[in-house]
Amino acid sequence: MPVEVQQKAVAYMVAMGAPRPGDANADPDFAQSLGEKLRPVLLAMDRGADKGRFNRVEVLPSGRQIDLLMAGGCDEKTPSRAVVQGAGVPLTTLAAHGVFVVRCNDVRIQCLQSTRDPDDVLCTTAPRHR
Repeated sequence: MPVEVQQKAVAYMVAMGAPRPGDANADPDFAQSLGEKLRPVLLAMDRGADKGRFNRVEVLPSGRQIDLLMAGGCDEKTPSRAVVQGAGVPLTTLAAHGVFVVRCNDVRIQCLQSTRDPDDVLCTTAPRHR
């Protein structure tokens, strides 16, 4: 991809997780609790061969983003499926607790789901190596 397109994608990813005036304060305890609830959900969704090495849930210390790291199976629907269907938590509830992005990342792709807008998903090629 041209450098300009890459820069716009990176800027948009940063903007997705940035608080705006009127947004809820971050609730790191809520995010940690949800992260724990998502661990078995993500393990069941992971279709990769090396789950032991790649599969884990990480919550950014600020509580603004939850990362679903997997061996295989990340696509544009994965973050929403994991949270809404797997954990039973609506995206609006995450936004109300200051969690603005749920991201999946496997060995070839990453997809970021905005919790403010269920139709706002950005996927990019971003292979994981650890």
